[in-house]
Amino acid sequence: MKLALTLCATLALVTPAFAQEINKIASAGGDITEILFEFGVGDRVIAVDSTSIYPEQVSDLDSIGYVRELSAEGVLATGADLLIGADDMGPPATMDNLEAAGMLVEYAPEGAGAEQYVDKVNFVAEVLNMPERGAELVAEYEAALEEISARAEALEYNPRVLLLLSVRDGAPIAAGLNTSGNDIIEIAGGENVATFEGWKPMNSESIIVAAPDIVVMSTLHVERLGGVEVIMDREDIASTPAGANQNYVILSPQMMLQFGPRAPIAMNDLITAFEATRPS
Repeated sequence: MKLALTLCATLALVTPAFAQEINKIASAGGDITEILFEFGVGDRVIAVDSTSIYPEQVSDLDSIGYVRELSAEGVLATGADLLIGADDMGPPATMDNLEAAGMLVEYAPEGAGAEQYVDKVNFVAEVLNMPERGAELVAEYEAALEEISARAEALEYNPRVLLLLSVRDGAPIAAGLNTSGNDIIEIAGGENVATFEGWKPMNSESIIVAAPDIVVMSTLHVERLGGVEVIMDREDIASTPAGANQNYVILSPQMMLQFGPRAPIAMNDLITAFEATRPS
């Protein structure tokens, strides 16, 4: 697997924030918040959304709610000069109201696969007029991906993977094709057993038939459920090779789904788990 990423990739069309004074930033999207701190402008970030939980100091900042359910009043109350966030930041009516009130609003590109991080770094570099720092971050990421690619290609076995977003009383929500979950599975050298499109419920029969070798889940959901055994001991998952062998890996949802600065850590953790997985 060869991942060719360049700073000269097509940049999102953004309004140059440097055309006006940007001293106070509101960020909506955990990956964007992390990237802002990587650019060294964390001292200018004064408010974040509920998906922004890293680095630790963001817990002391004002909250503007959930990235897709922002209110114009709440964002304006922060006194921010710039609202920067995910491509699905919203709702649209709120964004329209903020722009009508004179606030600069910038949306990150959605992107796909490992290139998501590079696209977002390029976007932030353009908004903040910090191309040199952007180039440094891209170079560091490319180097990390080269190592990840080499490890993935060296796998003796490509395990069948079930990545779960959440597990409730009904069918678990699994990562299908064209999702960030599918992207990280493939980059790490696994095979996604969920062949449907998007994030969808996967019933017990489908899980058993899919026969995953390993289950990937988030730390947040495991904690909410009261422990990993609640998931692995489900009758459907217990009936799979993953359940029989207790093969699983638990990752931070921000690290494994948002393709932010810490995504390479999640990819390496996945590969380490894959290396220990063998066909039944």
